[in-house]
Order: sequence, then C-alpha cells, then structure tokens
Amino acid sequence: MTAPPSPLDQAFYFREIGPFDAAFIQKLTNTRGWLQHIGDRRTKTLEGSLAYIERAYTEPYARMGFGLWAVINRSSQQPMGVCGLVSRPDAPAPDLGFALLPEFEGQGWIRAASRFVLSHATECLHLSTVDAYANEDNARSRKTLEALGFDCLSCSEHPLFGAVVCHYRLQFQK
Repeated sequence: MTAPPSPLDQAFYFREIGPFDAAFIQKLTNTRGWLQHIGDRRTKTLEGSLAYIERAYTEPYARMGFGLWAVINRSSQQPMGVCGLVSRPDAPAPDLGFALLPEFEGQGWIRAASRFVLSHATECLHLSTVDAYANEDNARSRKTLEALGFDCLSCSEHPLFGAVVCHYRLQFQK
C-alpha cells in the first residue's frame, strides 16, 4: 500500500467485537445506510444483536483468524463502525467490508481503517487478492473502493439481495 499516512491513522484502533458490543451492533445494523446497502440482520433486539455477533463476528474469528473488527475512536474509546475481511464459502477471495455510524461518515475513517486492513491482508495473512462488493447505487462505498485501488470487475443483479451488486478486486504486487 503506497498511500501516504493519514492523520487519522493514529486516531483509532481495532478490536474484536464481542457480546459487550450488542448495543453498538444494534445501533449500527439498524442505520438507514446499513439497511439500504447491506440489509436487515434481525438485530432489532439485543437478543438478535447477540445472535448476529455470534454468527457474523465470533465464529469467523475462531474459524478464519480474521473478520470484521470494531473501529474504536482512540480519544473517546467509542466504537465508530466496523472494518475488516469477510470470508464467504462461495467467494473466490476474502472481501473487504466496512460500515460506520452516520455521525462518523465522510471524515476519512473508512479509508484509513481499510488501508490498515489491506496491509494486514498482504503482510500478515499473505493474501494476493482481496475482493469487495458494493451495491451499484452505493456511490460512497464505490468511490472509497476505487480510491483504495480496487478495480470494478462487473456489476450484475444479485438474486439474494434483489439489487445490482458490483464486484471489485484488488491484486497485491508481489
């Protein structure tokens, strides 16, 4: 990754998401942006949020050694969003995923966090490829992926989501 360091790089850190994050995950997964671009994860209740944390965060950490991590604001110690890698059984490569609470959007947090995740992907996990997916109408996410160096491979109707989803790929130089 050749992007210059951002002043935000030292302003956050990552940590695994656990049951103590149920209220945060409930808030994040019920934002307008999450529901529009990612979909309902049945997290309207704390019990639903706990079940989602187990299947979407805890299990992948144990199975793959990576997943989506909480992005924590260093000064306030509050979670701002999630960023990390998702491994899907039917996908050709792990994919970069990210989401922020609305009050943190548009400030560069996701680009800074994604740069760290991509560096981890190549330097620690020794991945040669990372994919990403974004709804065709999600201009903000698509712009972020392109700024990170991802190339759009295709956009097509996705039967599970009922939306046109764009498939992006980033190949790391060896």
